[in-house]
Amino acid sequence: MSRFLPLLAVLTVLSLVATACQPVAPQTPAPPETTVIRVGTGDSGDGLTPHQQIIQAYEDQHPNVIAQLEPVAGRDYYARLLTQLAAKAAPDIMQIGDDAVPSFVEKGAFAPLDECIAANNFDTGIYLPGLLEPGQVDGVQYLLPKDYSPLAVYYNKKIFDAAGVAYPSPDWTWDDLLATAQALTDPAQGIYGIQLPATWTTGFEYWVAAAGGQLISDDGTQFVGYMDSPETIRALQFYAGLYNKEKVAPPAVDFNQFGGGNAEFDNGQAAMRLFGRWPQAGMLENPNIDLGVVNPPQDARRANILFWGGFGVASTSRAADAACEFLLYYVGEPGAQVWKDWALPAVASVAEESGLMQDPIQGVWIEELNHLVPRAYTHTPYWNEAADPALRRALETVLLDPQADVAATLQRAAQEAQTALDDLLAK
Repeated sequence: MSRFLPLLAVLTVLSLVATACQPVAPQTPAPPETTVIRVGTGDSGDGLTPHQQIIQAYEDQHPNVIAQLEPVAGRDYYARLLTQLAAKAAPDIMQIGDDAVPSFVEKGAFAPLDECIAANNFDTGIYLPGLLEPGQVDGVQYLLPKDYSPLAVYYNKKIFDAAGVAYPSPDWTWDDLLATAQALTDPAQGIYGIQLPATWTTGFEYWVAAAGGQLISDDGTQFVGYMDSPETIRALQFYAGLYNKEKVAPPAVDFNQFGGGNAEFDNGQAAMRLFGRWPQAGMLENPNIDLGVVNPPQDARRANILFWGGFGVASTSRAADAACEFLLYYVGEPGAQVWKDWALPAVASVAEESGLMQDPIQGVWIEELNHLVPRAYTHTPYWNEAADPALRRALETVLLDPQADVAATLQRAAQEAQTALDDLLAK
């Protein structure tokens, strides 16, 4: 075989020379890997439009990212999220409301955002006052704000003008509210002074806070002594009195409907309404209403409560870093430029530049962020299970029965809530 070795060597050299003389094809860089970020929301209908606009803008700037919006309409949204979390199949970004934050965090649903915020040099000082705290548990930031609403009092200038009654002023008190409602109530014309939200426990928290009280201890372990405190008793006596004693508020149509199911304000049959900002757009277009908005009146103190929705990164996300970057865009200044056309923006500079702070209606809602007190749910993840049912029954009892003993009713409610809480804490 040795005689074939020279020939083999020659052929090998010729092959290498031919290969070297071949033109080298240009190298095509590998396309960047596409990252898919799933975004869960409970919004639906037109409420999806701002989500889609922000997602499109982000994808235009990040062609290697696809943000997939996953709306879940209806009352099963939280249940579906929890099921997906248990199966490690939840969206990377999840939207929830403020009162669900403690329980979701306790279940380990969200990843802490503090490292993400620091790594991206994100300035949380961009937000209006009071909007970071609802997304925190034990000082750790788990969610960032999407939208929000404090409470305010809507008033119909048509009814005020017809009765010759002055519009409410920001420094008004509970006594002023009662006097104004009495002056505007006209049984002959079917006009009530104010429409109230019946057994809505969250709305009732405002009355307790304004009276100087709170419904639970700061450490989240005691309802007794708080839900039945003198301040809470005073709040419920005044609130129920507007219905039963003074008769300036229409009776609830149906306690099973949100806010009692009343429509007197929309129909031009109530001069005022205490509620959040959600129905305001329809009121501005309602021919029955010439709308004004003022802060809720003060009693022992000027107080308000916040309703809040936010976004966080799921603890099960397989693309946590990319999800975090997207989240900071979604809830940062770029996202706020879109949200401002659909809801009040959370970013102070956007609210200022858009003129909302100076607007006689929109500015009221933003100003009220300076008067917030913590909601009861911030002290315990068990508010909805332990306290809400007991307090709701107490409100219904007192509103239905003018002779009900308010103090005794609240004492029973506090004890019921305490027993339920103790059982949950013992598990």
